[in-house]
Order: sequence, then structure tokens, then C-alpha cells
Amino acid sequence: QISVGFVGYPNVGKSSIVNTLRKKKVCNVAPIPGETKVWQYITLFRRVFLIDCPGVVPPSGDSHLQCVLKGVVMVEKIEDPAQYVAGVLSAVKREYLERHYEVAGWNDH
Repeated sequence: QISVGFVGYPNVGKSSIVNTLRKKKVCNVAPIPGETKVWQYITLFRRVFLIDCPGVVPPSGDSHLQCVLKGVVMVEKIEDPAQYVAGVLSAVKREYLERHYEVAGWNDH
């Protein structure tokens, strides 16, 4: 028997990979971290199993901002999102923000 586990940060596509390998939806997916709550064992072949695991966040000394930017923290759980705006603006290219949010520019205040 062979078991292959998918381990990684929350919301990086572990369940989507399992669904793709099975060529059908066998694991729920969502655009927010925390959809997978328990290990799910999926049969790929007779003696080959895939294990879809909840996201893990290894202790790394990351700042809270870095965890927010990596998608480890659910945005809905952030008490004061304004404190992360400057960090997001410095981490994301201006052109990407302008294109995504359809803004022509802005001034810092």
C-alpha cells in the first residue's frame, strides 16, 4: 500500500490537487482557509491512497503581517484590518492593485 499526503499552508490548493488527480470532486474546496477540517483518505488506485490534510502553519517566527499576507489568517477574524494596509501596499506591485481594483492611482495620506 502507498499513501501520499498533501501538506502545506492553508488555502494553497491541496484539496484541488486531490480532486484533479481523481478527475472528480472528492474533496470540498473553498476560497478561504479552513475548509478541510480533518484528514481525508481518498483511493486513487487499488493500493494507492491520497491524504488531504488541513493546512498547517509551522512555527517560523513570521510576523502577524506575514501570516496575513500568506493567507494563514482568515481575513474575517482580523479585528483592525487598517493596520495591514501599508504592509499590503508595500508587498504588492502597484500595477496589480490598480488592475485588480480598477483604480487609476492614489496618493498616500
